[in-house]
Amino acid sequence: MSGSRTKILQKLRSHSSDVTSVDFFGNSLLATGSSDKTVRVWRWVAGNGFCEEPFSPLLGHKYGVTSVRVSPKGAVLASASVDGTVMLWNLATGEETNVLTQEAGEAIRACIFSPNGASIVSSDDSGCICVWGQDKSLKRHMKIHDEAIHTMAFSSDSSILLTACTLGNIRFYAVEDDFEADITKPDCSIDAAHDMGVLSADFCKVVHTDPADNFSIIYTVATCGTDHFIKIWRIFYIPANVDRSRKSRLIPATPQEHFAGQSTIYSTAVMNASCVQTIAAHGSSVTCVRFNSTGTLLISSSLDKTIKIWNQQGTCIKTLSEHSRYVNCLAINGDSTVIASGSNDRSVIIWDLTNNLTIDSHITGIRSLLFKLASKTTDIPLEFICPITHEIMREPVYAEDGFTYERSAIEEWFGREKIVSPMTNVELSTDELVENGKLKQKIDEYIKTLDLDSFE
Repeated sequence: MSGSRTKILQKLRSHSSDVTSVDFFGNSLLATGSSDKTVRVWRWVAGNGFCEEPFSPLLGHKYGVTSVRVSPKGAVLASASVDGTVMLWNLATGEETNVLTQEAGEAIRACIFSPNGASIVSSDDSGCICVWGQDKSLKRHMKIHDEAIHTMAFSSDSSILLTACTLGNIRFYAVEDDFEADITKPDCSIDAAHDMGVLSADFCKVVHTDPADNFSIIYTVATCGTDHFIKIWRIFYIPANVDRSRKSRLIPATPQEHFAGQSTIYSTAVMNASCVQTIAAHGSSVTCVRFNSTGTLLISSSLDKTIKIWNQQGTCIKTLSEHSRYVNCLAINGDSTVIASGSNDRSVIIWDLTNNLTIDSHITGIRSLLFKLASKTTDIPLEFICPITHEIMREPVYAEDGFTYERSAIEEWFGREKIVSPMTNVELSTDELVENGKLKQKIDEYIKTLDLDSFE
């Protein structure tokens, strides 16, 4: 990717004010929200690019739109606004189906569907969240921060909800029961995660288990904020279906306080966190971070008018500099071929990540075997996937931390100042690597079973 220029496929200029939020469903449906109070829905048409749907724009908000999200199955669009409402729209017809009102009518800064579709969560300027069930009834109203909550994120299995506020604090809640149980306090907290505020967060869809116990789950989260940094965190969790009296090397038996730079992490007996990377990412506030579907890339946007593309080692492999004002938001389509970015210059730019697309292209299909496989990670044994590259390993090796990595990836990681585990951030006594021959044989046998021709 670094050797070619990322092309601009299209510029969408229908909004009359700042573009504040964008979201894809699959590869070819795009929703955009703006301070102009409107929501617009676009669908890719080969030969014309993204074309606005006949029922678009969606009108109804009294003030600026702050967040747009498409439901997991693509049938419903949720839009949140400073007017204190989340409006739900039928994406087949553009019809308004429900209006959810934030308690006390506070301005809403973010809304999100749980990946399993069981809940919709909205957050407001007072530090509260509201949780609605599938029947659109209010299930929970909770004050969980002292300042406005500008971002939320769910883990891909819907087990953990992340919330973060303009004070820079992050909270993690285990919600495996779809919020049926009352939430009284976070299961893990990070204070001062970003100086002067957290603006965006995203979970990587690829998860791992600790090889030391085979039950502790490890999630990867990216956050960004007004301090110009991107931070990569590992979240360690003992799920509810495991005997939580069993000991984990990653999670303390009793609540503890520990530090990551200027940040303070408060763990519990079921969840802990560690900061594994801090990236000096942009020349101004970082407004949005998003992983692609396979976790191989991280995309960021900033008030410095740029978009940057990062690999899992934290190296910037491309900078996109076409917007003339602040870049507020971005989204990546399902097979990582296209990025959409929204800006204060009132435009949405559609970027071609492959450098091979044109307006005449069909972008509704999976473009390669890699993405075909990675989009169904449940079909691939997780032990085959490198925790660094998130791709199937070809030369797996053990490190001292007990995890197995792709040799070239872990050798690059160890080329830093300190020899630390990419998964736990714990300093290691040696960078010696041992070939994992049994796993290599299993991977080779698995690859031979794939019908590669069927993906052409």
